[in-house]
Amino acid sequence: MDGEQRSIVEKMNQPLLITVTDTEQVPELRPISAPNARESEPANISQWSLLVKLFLAITIISAFVACVSFIIWITPTPPTVQVHSMHISFTNHNLPVWSAMFSIKNPNKKLHATYENPSVWLVHRRRIVSTVKSESLRQKGGEENEVIVKGDETKVIDEEAAWEMWDEVVVTGGMVGLDMVFFGTVGFYPGASALWGEQYMSAVCENVRAKLYNVDDKIHGTNRSVLSFDGRLECRVRLPRYP
Repeated sequence: MDGEQRSIVEKMNQPLLITVTDTEQVPELRPISAPNARESEPANISQWSLLVKLFLAITIISAFVACVSFIIWITPTPPTVQVHSMHISFTNHNLPVWSAMFSIKNPNKKLHATYENPSVWLVHRRRIVSTVKSESLRQKGGEENEVIVKGDETKVIDEEAAWEMWDEVVVTGGMVGLDMVFFGTVGFYPGASALWGEQYMSAVCENVRAKLYNVDDKIHGTNRSVLSFDGRLECRVRLPRYP
């Protein structure tokens, strides 16, 4: 046996390494798609998702703006109230009667206003000394009305209050500071009453400066003293439920 044959025999005698694979597990077969198709599918899904989110956001914002606009539209502006005149008549410093005139304006062009059971309070030194009721009132949008209240013998100012006013006249040299309050239930229509309802309104006219005049009453044969205010004084209006 020559050298070449011996080399072949030696190689055949060496141990062989055989790797056995598990033939029961079949690899998953997947279709091979083009690169462009794989990239465009997630892009389309992302684009549609963005459009849906954008549509929902626009819808929610539009609904919110519409609700806020509606609330603002039916939220009334408070009425403006002014006192034009006020007169208190004294007869021998006893049982004085009084009258006053107000102007009330509804600044809401598209809303009607109603004032139910209004009354006017006369206040001196933080004490209500007399109350006079007025008739209910209905106003169109932008309308202004005059309201006249007048006391009679059943709605006189008590004698103690009359003497307190007279004392103030002596101290001030002929002037008396009074507060007047226009008070009643107000409602606005249409629409606003459904949201806000009817509520109490107060219009406070502070420091109405009345001047003392002496008047010769020829009819009754007596001298009368009159505290009188004539002018235009803005009153502070308050509606508790409105912003």
